[in-house]
Amino acid sequence: MSREFSAMVVAGSTMHNDSNNNNVDGEQNQLARIGEDALEETNPLAIVPDSNPIPSPRRPPPGGDSAAVDSVDELAVHLVMKEEVASKISAWQIAEVAKINNRCKRQEVIINGWESEQVEKASAWLKKVERKLDEQRAKAIEKMQNDVANAHKKAAEKRASAEAKRGTKVARVFELANFMRAVGRAPSKRSFF
Repeated sequence: MSREFSAMVVAGSTMHNDSNNNNVDGEQNQLARIGEDALEETNPLAIVPDSNPIPSPRRPPPGGDSAAVDSVDELAVHLVMKEEVASKISAWQIAEVAKINNRCKRQEVIINGWESEQVEKASAWLKKVERKLDEQRAKAIEKMQNDVANAHKKAAEKRASAEAKRGTKVARVFELANFMRAVGRAPSKRSFF
């Protein structure tokens, strides 16, 4: 609680105790001090009952009994002070609730900003990783295609070499067969070449 609120409560309780000891003039001074001497109410937020059973201090009750006036005045002062304290308490409560709500809204805005920043960071990191993966995939595909092309090239070279060897060997066999025909000798189990 604030110091002002505590002081107000203490002052209200001491004023009530002092009002029992003072006379009507003291109560009039207290009423004048809190601003109740004005006939018209200018504060639209003041708590003013519609049907006031307690007469105003300026207008005494129709009976004219001074003892009744004193007790009514004490009661009126006490009720006015009570209403003033209650209205200040409710105003303080509304202000504190508004402060808390505003603070919570500011924190929510900060949290939402932080969250969106983290989401943007994570999505940027993911895009960067995806970009790197795409580059690696493209490099891997290119490497694979180069390896396949090299394999086809080497396989074609080996086929050509094998075909050349086969052609050479077949040509040699034809040559030997022609030589044997020319000589007239049959091939032996052991070759003489």
